[in-house]
Amino acid sequence: MYNECLRQGCFPKRWKRVKVVPVTKPGKEDTKDPSKFRTISLINVGGKVSERILINRIMHHVYKNNLLNHNQFGFTPQKSTTDAAITVKEFVDGLREGLITILVSLDVRGAFDAAWWPSILMTLKDFNCQRNLYNLTNSYFSQRTAVMSTNTVQVEREVSKVCPQGS
Repeated sequence: MYNECLRQGCFPKRWKRVKVVPVTKPGKEDTKDPSKFRTISLINVGGKVSERILINRIMHHVYKNNLLNHNQFGFTPQKSTTDAAITVKEFVDGLREGLITILVSLDVRGAFDAAWWPSILMTLKDFNCQRNLYNLTNSYFSQRTAVMSTNTVQVEREVSKVCPQGS
């Protein structure tokens, strides 16, 4: 089924529906603050497998064409925190040689929660991603829904950003 979807550039609608399960963070059980919850998104197994294949194909394109910034360490295979620390140390050694050194470190809170799909699609286009891969990604992003249930209420909404985590 995945090969058929890949060829047609479609991601089946039943694979785009996530069940959101709120899990209380340790030590925050007694508060009413919404930030006390960590959400886990459960998706169809076929959707999860296809999602993983889609990500692997996109990353293959990115690495094959050398499109990533070499100074990125997070979410990059074969790179670790140690690599980042060594790079910073080598950079700061420039101070000893009398060079002007500027260091900026960025840790964006909730970056995955703000992943804006049109920007991702534009980047794929800018990276000259294969048309079928671009179309499949576009289909993956369209008409996605999230469902959250409690004991008495079920809410279903269409989503237009966010990368589901924990699925």
